[in-house]
Amino acid sequence: MQNNKIKKVKIKNLEFDVVLADNFIKRAFGLMLRDIGDKAMLFLYKRRKIAMHTFFMLYPIDVVFIDKDKVVEAVRLKPWKSYKCKNYSTAMLEFKCRDVNLDELIGEKVEFIR
Repeated sequence: MQNNKIKKVKIKNLEFDVVLADNFIKRAFGLMLRDIGDKAMLFLYKRRKIAMHTFFMLYPIDVVFIDKDKVVEAVRLKPWKSYKCKNYSTAMLEFKCRDVNLDELIGEKVEFIR
């Protein structure tokens, strides 16, 4: 999947305007110490198992890991936690917790809208 200025991401009944983590600073800080409202942050990378943390986060987040345009893993994390994805992925979507059963997203197709 290429960046090509992705503007939205849709998964099942969820739709987000996205902020691309497309440079070193955005990738390093992610959502730490900031609030992007109802948007989501999209990280694109080479296929691997991602390790991440929620240090300095202001709120709990949902994190969706994507590979081959499908959700391969999803987790809800409170601030000050760390997590290592169990599956390989090429993208990660972070957003404020939603009233959604994350387990139901596993295997769902992800649509990237430019």
